[in-house]
Amino acid sequence: MNIPSGDPPQLFSLDHTPRPRSSLRRRFIAIGGWGCLVLALSLWGVLRCADSWPPATVVMFAPLYLVALLPGALLVVAAVFHRRALRPLVPAFVVTIGPVAGFCVPWNSASGGDVPAGLRLRVLTCNAHYSRVPAAPLDNLVTETRPDVVLLQEWNSKNRSEVLTGPEWHIHRDSGHFLASRYPIRRVEPLGNRSAGTQGSVTRYILGARSESVVLFSIHLASPRDGLSEVAKGDAFGMDNILANSELRWIQSRNLADWAGRVEGPVVLAGDFNTPPHSDIFRQVWNGYENAFTSAGWGWGYTFIVRGAAVRIDHILVGGGGRAIACWVGPNIGSPHRPVIADLAWPGGESKVQ
Repeated sequence: MNIPSGDPPQLFSLDHTPRPRSSLRRRFIAIGGWGCLVLALSLWGVLRCADSWPPATVVMFAPLYLVALLPGALLVVAAVFHRRALRPLVPAFVVTIGPVAGFCVPWNSASGGDVPAGLRLRVLTCNAHYSRVPAAPLDNLVTETRPDVVLLQEWNSKNRSEVLTGPEWHIHRDSGHFLASRYPIRRVEPLGNRSAGTQGSVTRYILGARSESVVLFSIHLASPRDGLSEVAKGDAFGMDNILANSELRWIQSRNLADWAGRVEGPVVLAGDFNTPPHSDIFRQVWNGYENAFTSAGWGWGYTFIVRGAAVRIDHILVGGGGRAIACWVGPNIGSPHRPVIADLAWPGGESKVQ
């Protein structure tokens, strides 16, 4: 029997060299992954300059959630065709979702920290945008969430609420602000009546809450709307107006922080700051206060949603040793601004106001 000489026949090919098309696809995925990471880190760095550098301020007001779409889509592609590309894509996706787009996780609540055993307050705030807000959505929200305090900015005098005019509520209305409180209103002080003025549109309330008192500031600061609109249209003066608006909000915020800093005891600042939390203003002016949604909210928490824009510019800040237990954004009640609701708590003790 003759046995053929030479190498034995191979049933399977041992050549694992990728086909040219597969290699090119992997290369594109890898380049895209590193590009996404560079873009995410660059945007994160740029946003650190928001309200100190006009181009960064424009980026801050952009719909940043859209930035997460690219690394999110590439994550799926890389998981199927090129898993090594997940190394840059995973951090790119995390950075764009979190620090860039502003997704929040309530780490403080999840850690199970002690809740202060003192004053508890549920606050609801919303900028009504001078819209003819229908009564039913607001009344339903108040009935469902049962806040202790409702603060409304730009409240149209023609708006009506059957719930908030009930006998259990103490009501006060002034130029641009509306307060409904389950606790007696001890004092009302208008501090500024123009959102575009250096004082902003701010009213300070002192409420008697059980054996304690709490000081609330209802806030509406200057809007960057005009400057952003000019930039979108390519107007050469748009950046100048963006800078001017940032400088005005710096002044307004410092004045407001000066008023709030005189309070000894529980203090709440709530309303339309017209300033996303990326802003340098928050890091420098409001670093001594807890932002309720940042600390105790879940998700992006966008409060101004109109024509593709989605930013978080309405806030509830808590000071005087208090903390936020929970915070969430409510449904549409007829204004481009969404309501913000927060559960706040302070340790026991008597508060004083200078």
